[in-house]
Amino acid sequence: MAPAASRLRAEAGLGALPRRALAQYLLFLRLYPVLTKAATSGILSALGNFLAQMIEKKRKKENSRSLDVGGPLRYAVYGFFFTGPLSHFFYFFMEHWIPPEVPLAGLRRLLLDRLVFAPAFLMLFFLIMNFLEGKDASAFAAKMRGGFWPALRMNWRVWTPLQFININYVPLKGPSTAFGTNKGSVNAVMDGWLDQLTNKRFRVLFANLAALFWYAYLASLGK
Repeated sequence: MAPAASRLRAEAGLGALPRRALAQYLLFLRLYPVLTKAATSGILSALGNFLAQMIEKKRKKENSRSLDVGGPLRYAVYGFFFTGPLSHFFYFFMEHWIPPEVPLAGLRRLLLDRLVFAPAFLMLFFLIMNFLEGKDASAFAAKMRGGFWPALRMNWRVWTPLQFININYVPLKGPSTAFGTNKGSVNAVMDGWLDQLTNKRFRVLFANLAALFWYAYLASLGK
């Protein structure tokens, strides 16, 4: 009986690990929202590049175990310094540019994301990657001519339904202190602002998970 009980306790402990990890992650999101999202984006971006390399090797049936270590490092830098922070503040400001009570708020937010943010973010991706790869302006222009439009069309096809769900249905944190609070103190207003700022954490997490495969596609454009 003792070994069986020990085994059950061990299995229960293992089952609780994902819940504890998620709770710890959400705590970091609460305490260090931008840094946590930046780190998550960096890790998933690097994994996306690594996945693209593995797929490419399997497609070409290459037996060599060597991988381009620089690729995941470049994607990690881009994800940490650009994807995570920019996505964080984009979702935050979108809530205030297009509040929920505005007519057709969901559609307007989606159009803002698809027609403004997506093209600008994709152009930034090509620019930063060109810089990190040590290439010149002519290489960037060639990459834009050959890869920008196909990538943008793929972005619209893949990300439009995902972003519609993300912007309109991914749950935010529970009720929080709103702007214009009646508590009558500057600290209360600042607390409300910070609470609103961290509220958008689940949207960036959702986008980061989907971006794992998106960055694998973008990495394949460089092959």
